[in-house]
Amino acid sequence: MTKQHIQDYLKAHGLRKTAFRIELLQLFLESKHSLSHQDIREKITSTQDKVTIYRGLNAFLEKGMIHKVPDTNNILKYALCQEEHSKETSEQGHAHFLCNECHNTFCMYDVKLPVYTNVDGFQVVNSKLTLEGCCPDCL
Repeated sequence: MTKQHIQDYLKAHGLRKTAFRIELLQLFLESKHSLSHQDIREKITSTQDKVTIYRGLNAFLEKGMIHKVPDTNNILKYALCQEEHSKETSEQGHAHFLCNECHNTFCMYDVKLPVYTNVDGFQVVNSKLTLEGCCPDCL
């Protein structure tokens, strides 16, 4: 995605086109797996301010551009929502794959979660499917 496309994407989501947001979105676009705050801090060059990074992540979360993903070490990670899946992700959800070798988390958009609303009198508000094993790069 070109810098102009990234700027247009931010604008379409109602976000200002700052150097940091452009770089943050580019980082997500180039990553094959989810990113933690620390991953982002190590790779970003426009700022090292923790608060700026958290604010950027929160803005992207609120606009549905990224979502939170599970991690084997309970570290909060984020992944870019695929445009064609962003509405669907919030409504139905998808599975996540945790690699036991590289410890990366991958979104599996093709693995849909069943929709549960009421199970034996329990009101279900959220469901998750996490698959674990070895990713293709680590095989």
